[in-house]
Amino acid sequence: MAQQQSGFPYLAVGISILLGCLFLVLFFLAVTHQPDYMPSRQKQNAAHVQPSGAINKQAET
Repeated sequence: MAQQQSGFPYLAVGISILLGCLFLVLFFLAVTHQPDYMPSRQKQNAAHVQPSGAINKQAET
């Protein structure tokens, strides 16, 4: 019975480390990938859309 209890802390530490690494990976992915609704991403999308819209207006006139 003493041997079973001595293995428990190692299992708890291993699970804690695994969950901590998983959290850090998800946090890193969340920080590095900005969603479309963020203001900086909206400015980038507007900058990419404007030139093509200007070309279409020139073609119509």
